Amino acid sequence: MENTTYHGISIGRKLYSLRMAKRMSQEQLAALLGISPAAVSKWERDLSKPGIEMLWALADLFACSIDGLVGRTKIQVEKVGIYDEEKLRLAVVGEDLLQCSEISRAQGLLALESCISTFKGGSRFLAFSIPYALDFFMKQLGPDEIFSFLGNYAATLPEEERAEGEMIVAALRKIFSGESTEIVRELVASFIGMEYREKNAEKIREVLQYTREEILEQYQGKKCLSARTNLLEKFTDLGDFEIRLILRNTDNMTLTAALAGASGKIVKAFLANLSERMLYFIHEDMVQWSGTEEEILDAQRKMLELGRLCLRKQKRAEVPNNREI
Repeated sequence: MENTTYHGISIGRKLYSLRMAKRMSQEQLAALLGISPAAVSKWERDLSKPGIEMLWALADLFACSIDGLVGRTKIQVEKVGIYDEEKLRLAVVGEDLLQCSEISRAQGLLALESCISTFKGGSRFLAFSIPYALDFFMKQLGPDEIFSFLGNYAATLPEEERAEGEMIVAALRKIFSGESTEIVRELVASFIGMEYREKNAEKIREVLQYTREEILEQYQGKKCLSARTNLLEKFTDLGDFEIRLILRNTDNMTLTAALAGASGKIVKAFLANLSERMLYFIHEDMVQWSGTEEEILDAQRKMLELGRLCLRKQKRAEVPNNREI
């Protein structure tokens, strides 16, 4: 049977993480989707994969994009200079750990559990470790015991997940002890390798030289690449809510290519609705982008279709049920 893995990241791990974050059983998820619990079990074990309609349903249920469910694109691999699948998975999970560090320092440790559903790495062990550590932390068990136990669990993981488990245990220990995000970043880099550290450090230096406003200002007056690449101008009158709805369902490669040929007004409208970190990465990808006009048109058509689907679904959701009027 076909293995459901894309660019080294399995749908099964991601579904497991999202379901655990909502504290749902396989039976509860199956009931919401109108399928059997056995089907959910097969998805999570990568023995089968959901069809496109079911992917839409899952994305809506867990408030994420389909791209987030099926994995990351090649351009995201190249972005950190890593081409090995195992190291890619470590890099993506590492980004989730850095997000944990930032959130814990800004909002406290208890805020960590609520962000599990936003993780991009699909690590089932990270989804398990955070509530586990928080539970024993609230019971006032010492950190040595908590992370000793988690270390034992990491040792029982399949061989291909063991390095990931060890990194998670080590990073969470630093996060729970209040270490700075820079220390956590260095720890994560030490698990992935020197190339990741050098590429990541270089990228951070590049993007931090500009503020959010300065990046957006660079697109002031930008013109469409050609008369043909003006397809996104149909989005001119959309509000922030509608733009975010489209962004949630658009992968980064498509977004980069589509905006590369769009007008400055459209580019600024979409970039302004990205998070700080994602804004930097998409901006950098656009600066380095060297595709063709046909690639731009393909991406813009895809965004238009996604936009129509998203907005149509949103309108249907806003129409009151006649029986309730």
